[in-house]
Amino acid sequence: MPRRPLRAVLFDAGNTLMHLDYEFIAGVLAEHGYPRAPLDLRIAEYTAKAALDQHMMPRPDTQRVEALLWREEQSTRPSYFGITMHTLGIPEAAMQPILDALQAHNRERCLWRVVEPDTIGVLETLRARGLELAVISNADGRVEADLERAGLRAQFTTVVDSHVVGVEKPHAAIFNLGLERIQATPDTAMYVGDVYSIDVLGARGAGLDAVLIDTLDRYPGSIDCPRISRLAELLELLA
Repeated sequence: MPRRPLRAVLFDAGNTLMHLDYEFIAGVLAEHGYPRAPLDLRIAEYTAKAALDQHMMPRPDTQRVEALLWREEQSTRPSYFGITMHTLGIPEAAMQPILDALQAHNRERCLWRVVEPDTIGVLETLRARGLELAVISNADGRVEADLERAGLRAQFTTVVDSHVVGVEKPHAAIFNLGLERIQATPDTAMYVGDVYSIDVLGARGAGLDAVLIDTLDRYPGSIDCPRISRLAELLELLA
């Protein structure tokens, strides 16, 4: 059955609209005696995405995604940032103070805060084409304020924050809530995000098409969806 014409694009926030501040994180590593280039951080992060996919795909209901970012002191479970540090060759004994420093800073000011210069222009162009825009994010209750601070909030009809609504991606319910708020149906909407198991498979589970942000064209595994390296490529993809 052919899909209906696209009328809405829904976005993840972190590493899609607002990217990790790799320069800042590299500075924290250097302060702890482990200098690494920001590009090395970006490359190492792909290992963490692969681990997250491996964890989420067999059992998407067993763990809150937010809890997978940081390693708890008494837990043997690897974390997103912990895996990134390990890939960078940082010794296990030195890792916890670095993770604690990053987590503390993230509580004060979100680490996902770098906005590409053409982001607003891309969003304005999509809106000028008649598309409704929304954000659906696994977050800690602050994503709307973060978007406001970044100058992006005005581009979106609604922002769905998992902490506020009580359900996370990849659950279909959070995508359905976003669609309901903008009065769109799954077959007229597309989702854009950066983690395959959470964003692409989650969106598909709710009946949406999905696009993966793959900034360095290094995403591991077999990816069966359209990929873009930067948001501006959406304009051609959706032309």
